[in-house]
Amino acid sequence: MTDTVQLPSAWRQVSLEAAFGWHLLPTPEAVTWQTFHGRIGAWQVLLGSLGEPGSNWLLHEHDPLEFAAALVAIWERGDCAWLPGDDRPGSLAPLASRTRARLGDIEQGYRPGMSHPPCWGEDFSPQRIALSLYTSGSTGQPQRIDKTFAQLQAELTMHADFWPLENRLVISQVSHQHIYGLLFAILRPLFEHAPIALTPCRYPERLNAILTHLSSSRTVRPSTAVLISAPPPLERLPTHLTWHDAARSLHRVHSSGAPLTTAASQHAFQLLNTPIQEIYGSSETGGIAWRDQQMEEVWCPFPGVEVHKDDTGLLYLRSPFLASNGWERQADRLRMVENGRFQLLGRADRIAKVGGKRLSLTAMDQSLATHPKVVFARTVELPDRRHRLGVIVQPTSDSLPHDHNARHALIGSLRAHLSSTYPSTVVPRYWRFVDDWPSNSQGKLTAPLIVRLFRDLDDTRLPRWLGSRFSSADHCDIQLEIPERLRYLRGHFPGNPVVPGVVIIQWVIALAHEEGLATGTFQRMERVRFMQLLLPGDRASLSLDKAETPSGLRLTFTLSGERGRHANGQIYLTPLEPGDDE
Repeated sequence: MTDTVQLPSAWRQVSLEAAFGWHLLPTPEAVTWQTFHGRIGAWQVLLGSLGEPGSNWLLHEHDPLEFAAALVAIWERGDCAWLPGDDRPGSLAPLASRTRARLGDIEQGYRPGMSHPPCWGEDFSPQRIALSLYTSGSTGQPQRIDKTFAQLQAELTMHADFWPLENRLVISQVSHQHIYGLLFAILRPLFEHAPIALTPCRYPERLNAILTHLSSSRTVRPSTAVLISAPPPLERLPTHLTWHDAARSLHRVHSSGAPLTTAASQHAFQLLNTPIQEIYGSSETGGIAWRDQQMEEVWCPFPGVEVHKDDTGLLYLRSPFLASNGWERQADRLRMVENGRFQLLGRADRIAKVGGKRLSLTAMDQSLATHPKVVFARTVELPDRRHRLGVIVQPTSDSLPHDHNARHALIGSLRAHLSSTYPSTVVPRYWRFVDDWPSNSQGKLTAPLIVRLFRDLDDTRLPRWLGSRFSSADHCDIQLEIPERLRYLRGHFPGNPVVPGVVIIQWVIALAHEEGLATGTFQRMERVRFMQLLLPGDRASLSLDKAETPSGLRLTFTLSGERGRHANGQIYLTPLEPGDDE
């Protein structure tokens, strides 16, 4: 191994007039490397005003240009970046107390002013820690994962050789606060001098517009792109959009965070007409293997990565992307096939103690998945309900319950299915039926999502939240269910429990705030109507649209269920003044 790493030359030795990135909509506009250098210098000036070199900095920034500039500025000073997985206050607070300052578009975060010429530091030592990732996964406890420059260099070099970007535009739908997005959406373009799409691309309509524009534009060069995506956006690509022209500008699609189902891989391939190359790995390991399900379903290790299994089927890994040179055990099980390739068999057993018995939650998941009405299931422990289990089930589309009777019948069928294998004392008590599998932007079912799915157990004022989906920055659809224990059901109509209209209005405002769709205080309502009664056990879809108006933010809502529309109308909110607390 050499005494220095090549990564700094990627931004130090460039043609300053070349395109670092592109703002693509509404009008294409190139951002040069000279502009990027100016932003690095701006961040260096800011960091110099906040602390001495050798500091740790908490960095969370959505803008890819500013994020990359901040990261380079931190590294050139000899400092280390700490990257939280999200910007929730509970995620930031434990890290903020151990870093010099918060940087980026977060609460109490510093951001720089005018651009300034950058200063280049000393060569980077391979063993120097470049950054620390903090990821909570399904446990809820953030884990610190350090990455040295040697590890980053090894993985970047491998990917550049294995599937080079060759100056193609890199479009990302994932967060660069996680290792996959960091490597593929930020560091790989930096390392290989490929331009970055600076226009946000979270929603399918925006992706379609960008790709269609690329296929017909004579302004943007290059005209082909690589898409960095994940299972949730690929699974939800809408068929009502025309993808033919858009697909012509796509060279390759990457997906990581969780394995794509066969159906999702086929769906994305048919619409985009582009290879969907999945990456298997983790924050700790880096990339392990890849596959293209249109070719085969098994995984092929990346060059330099070695994989084998022990007697119990657990995966052992040796990789240049790890901190050590030895074999490391992973939590996944596998079956080896020819030429070093393998099939993933899922996570190692998750064990819980229920009713005084040790129980494999993994085995229960697998048992539920054999039921003809189940697509996927995940059994979970509920911390505040000792010795009781919850389960999240994605039923087949024609089995999704829409009222109390259908829900009761499906639960009964699933309980009976489990009773042939398990005693009644360990069969899950709490059931959540979702039409889309709940996951974060990386395709993972995380602890905060599990808490949200079951929180109505602890607060009887809340509807049962079963998932949210944004189709644009201004539109969100939320799936809800009315708990039979909801405190507002009593007393409105004696003997006939229904949800009062005023409660529906409260839910609309609270959910809009919670989803980040709107902020502000209630001002007035207009055109509000209540049609169908909302009954205990009913499933309903809440559609929210926001719009800025001269008199404040307007929320247009529609609450619909199996029997038709329950309510709709408009709610106006007064924006908060700086320093106000909602």
